[in-house]
Amino acid sequence: MSELPVQTGSFKADTRRPHSRTKLRSKVRHVLAVASGMFPAMALFIYAMSLFQLAAARRPYYKLALVFLACGMVTLVFYGWARSEKMRRREVSSRNRELKYRHREESFRQEQERIQARKAAAAAREG
Repeated sequence: MSELPVQTGSFKADTRRPHSRTKLRSKVRHVLAVASGMFPAMALFIYAMSLFQLAAARRPYYKLALVFLACGMVTLVFYGWARSEKMRRREVSSRNRELKYRHREESFRQEQERIQARKAAAAAREG
């Protein structure tokens, strides 16, 4: 049996394909999901660590924790937007697929009607 192209060492996937853009969007969504959880966790950690400092030295840590919390909220908003964009794309795709199938069914039905009409006309001529 011959080797498949995928099994050769020189095989490269075509990354210009739309499927790769889908993979990229998925990776971006994953990064946003992780970041929207990690930023608040870092803020909580910094706040907890600031409690071990003297009261006078805590203020910059509070500000840093607030910045991390704000970054977490921003990434959460972007993650929500990315998820809604995914759902919108999925809905558009399913709607287009449904229209395509309806069009195929309609053209098939019309073709069957034409065939039946030809058969009926041929039978009428013969009989």
